[in-house]
Amino acid sequence: MTVTSSANPPSYLPALDGIRALSVFIVVLSHSAFGKGAPGDLGVTAFFVLSGFLITWLLVREVNKTGSISFKGFYMRRTLRIMPAFYAFFLFSIAVDFLMGIRWSTGLILSGLTYVINYYNAFLGHPTTALAHAWSLAVEEQFYLIWPVAFLFLWRKGARTAMVTLVAVIGAVVLWRSFLYLGMQVPASYVYNAFETRADALALGCLVGLSFQTKTFRNVQTVLSRSAYFPILTLVALYVSRQVIGSNYHYSLGFTVDAILLAIFIVQMLALSSHPAWKWLNTKPLRFLGIISYPCYLYHAWGMSVGERVAGSAPDWIVFIAGYIATILFAVVSYYIIEKPFLSLKDRWGSSNISRISAKNVSSVQALD
Repeated sequence: MTVTSSANPPSYLPALDGIRALSVFIVVLSHSAFGKGAPGDLGVTAFFVLSGFLITWLLVREVNKTGSISFKGFYMRRTLRIMPAFYAFFLFSIAVDFLMGIRWSTGLILSGLTYVINYYNAFLGHPTTALAHAWSLAVEEQFYLIWPVAFLFLWRKGARTAMVTLVAVIGAVVLWRSFLYLGMQVPASYVYNAFETRADALALGCLVGLSFQTKTFRNVQTVLSRSAYFPILTLVALYVSRQVIGSNYHYSLGFTVDAILLAIFIVQMLALSSHPAWKWLNTKPLRFLGIISYPCYLYHAWGMSVGERVAGSAPDWIVFIAGYIATILFAVVSYYIIEKPFLSLKDRWGSSNISRISAKNVSSVQALD
């Protein structure tokens, strides 16, 4: 099977910013008193799938255009996109906590600085600091280290081989996670945070990205999107998978089923986002919230804290709204003061045409907690 870029490739993939905005909203909601019990981890899984898809889509475009991949360009673009905002958030958080009398352990500081806090959380539990949710960013960074090299190796073996390998990886992750949780009674904190137990969602996104411009993908997308009501069925199935079935399922097969259903929903939205029932995903406010979803995620714990201080005696829903507004304000400052100046440097690295074509979609590729 040969995957090639279309003669007139799309300059923007619709609905994805809206999906990002909804994903971060679920995360913020789940970390508030008002949204206690909301499945915030679905926001994480959605971002893993999106990251795998969009990064692979870019790699396919680059290898089709140039015949290879500029690893230097790839890693410089990722560094400029991710690290300035993260380290600014890191310094802000450690400074504010210090002023509040909260001291971070050496292990927490080092694991945060080196993007291995997912394993800190896996072995020691989530710390009671604003850095706890950075575990998913660490999973993403570990993915970025591995996937471009693995992609190029597999691509040279053939796209079909690459797809079969990804399916095998997904199956292996399911078996390994199930063995750890059900067989070895490894704590949920490990299977929730570790890269090798969460890589299936990323691999599913990669699989969609590899097949994105194939005839098979278009045929499957046509079936999945035959009716504008089909995505509702997907969301109902997702609700049942995440909220109805028990923890043994959730920490073994459930993570993968959730990722598959989220991938299906994304595929459906790519086709149906112009339909009256779903075009709200492309409205300007939602797209903007999708663009700033990364800093929203970074600062949402601080935003919720501000909401509690401003409206602490009010009903929970008012406290949540105040915290969400504060989160957006933090994110806007981060995006315009820190991120945009560094993002403007990205086209100097690698294929500028590829970077520009994907700029809107990839501007906020990051995982969420």
